[in-house]
Amino acid sequence: MGCWGCPHEFEGKCQRVENRPCDPGMKGCVLFGRFVFSNETKNRPGGPRGRDKNGKRIEQDESHR
Repeated sequence: MGCWGCPHEFEGKCQRVENRPCDPGMKGCVLFGRFVFSNETKNRPGGPRGRDKNGKRIEQDESHR
């Protein structure tokens, strides 16, 4: 079993989002919009946005083709 730790979390608080309690996927979190969460309220409408082979963001319309 693996484990992941956020570099922005310190003592259960997010150092990136105004010292709010760490809640992976909340708006402002580095994970927001990059992954699909089992909790639908944390997901970006339309799903995560992709990137092309050069690392450039693909527009939402193009990513669902």
